[in-house]
Amino acid sequence: MMRFVFLICLILPVRGFTQPRSSDILRYVNEYRHKKGLAPLQANSFLSSVALEHSRDMLTGKTPFGHEGFHERIDRIRKRLGPVHVAAENVASGPMSAREVVDGWLHSAGHRKNIEGNFKLTGIGLAKRRDGMVYFTQIFMR
Repeated sequence: MMRFVFLICLILPVRGFTQPRSSDILRYVNEYRHKKGLAPLQANSFLSSVALEHSRDMLTGKTPFGHEGFHERIDRIRKRLGPVHVAAENVASGPMSAREVVDGWLHSAGHRKNIEGNFKLTGIGLAKRRDGMVYFTQIFMR
């Protein structure tokens, strides 16, 4: 049985913006999971490439901000990595640091549910515009 969760997050910037990195997002997510007694998520390069592509598509307007094409992304992942039992995705946009995007997700019940979910793998993709706007995609998978 597959379960899909679709969530959208739009967070406004906070002063002290620093350029976000996917490795920092994963670190903050795993620090939170550790505090909750949950196993850390393992980064997967293919999931990250799919997440990056979605972030770039949102940045360029090829796809609207949100989860359009999620099922197709999961189908591509399934063809490459094998069975997918559960998948979810968090997205956000704004001129935010890694800490700010994770904090925003954690203050949203649905996004927090994904972060706390029974997932093993994750992929994170960030697409940045010159003006500081960043599109974030994190895919969760088991």
